[in-house]
Amino acid sequence: MESPEAQEWSAEASIGRRIRELRHSRGMTLNDLSERIGLTKGQVSRIENGKVSSPVGTLVQIAKGLGVSLGDLFAPDPARPRAVFTRADDRKLVNGRATQIGHVYESLAPEAPFSKKMEPFMMIIENPELDAAQNVFQHDGHEFLFIVSGRMTYRHGSETYEMKEGDSLFFDATVEHGPVWIEAPVRFLCIISQG
Repeated sequence: MESPEAQEWSAEASIGRRIRELRHSRGMTLNDLSERIGLTKGQVSRIENGKVSSPVGTLVQIAKGLGVSLGDLFAPDPARPRAVFTRADDRKLVNGRATQIGHVYESLAPEAPFSKKMEPFMMIIENPELDAAQNVFQHDGHEFLFIVSGRMTYRHGSETYEMKEGDSLFFDATVEHGPVWIEAPVRFLCIISQG
């Protein structure tokens, strides 16, 4: 079990504090925000108190409900420098919907102290038994993928793309997309923009 100090400085607690701060600065109640984003008041409260690890999609909803970018939820201290340097060993794991099906999201800019319109992640898929039916994603904005190592077939709408190391794909994320086959493990840079 984590110590109280570790819990206090967890990514979930940091994001929760930032959400509460942004909500208060807009004069919104828990109920106001929950109605805007389609979550219960209790769910929003648990997120604000760092009691749950929220999927990326939920954080995108919350950011939209607050009228900010996803990056604003990772900005706890506006007095910090306008650049973020993240060592490979300091990447933060992010719990997304795809985490349940074996994807690993490592945030490459986890605590930017300024507003950003995109989020960079290192994605890792190690399980070769990929179920294409579970790997269907759709959200606002755009997405950019760059294969660092491995190979995969990626679907966007009705098109599929055979991708290998060094290949990239940029697309409208409002269209259904996702990997349909991988040669495990595959590592790729994933940059998600907001609108």
